[in-house]
Amino acid sequence: MEALKINPRAADLDEMIERGVHLHGHLGPFLVAGIRMGRLALDLLNSPGYFGIHAVSETGDETPLSCLTDGVQIGSGCSIGKGNLRVTDAKRPRVHFETDDGNRVTITIRPEALEDFRRGEIIQESNRTAVRPLEELFAWGMES
Repeated sequence: MEALKINPRAADLDEMIERGVHLHGHLGPFLVAGIRMGRLALDLLNSPGYFGIHAVSETGDETPLSCLTDGVQIGSGCSIGKGNLRVTDAKRPRVHFETDDGNRVTITIRPEALEDFRRGEIIQESNRTAVRPLEELFAWGMES
């Protein structure tokens, strides 16, 4: 069986969000942000996802911040079960991605977006997060 691939420019975001809700149990802005973050990482690193890429989420395991990690699994294909996703307890909305060939990007949710996530109504903020420009949601830096 051939490994799955994610084309971050062509993948249907609504479909990925639906898949994320099935994994996570409910819709929320951190889940949606994680999906978009994973897709952004694949795009920036020119990765097909699932394999050949590793992620380290700094969210810890306290909700709602930890919900970001479930979204990253859907958006990037990295997973704890495959061993290419690790979670640290830094309690930050930041994820480091690295490909097997050494290309890296760190993506962080911008403070203004975090504030909106925590202030807004969950469904409304989730829908807004799905369409918000990436530059408003995240800050990122490439390394190699």
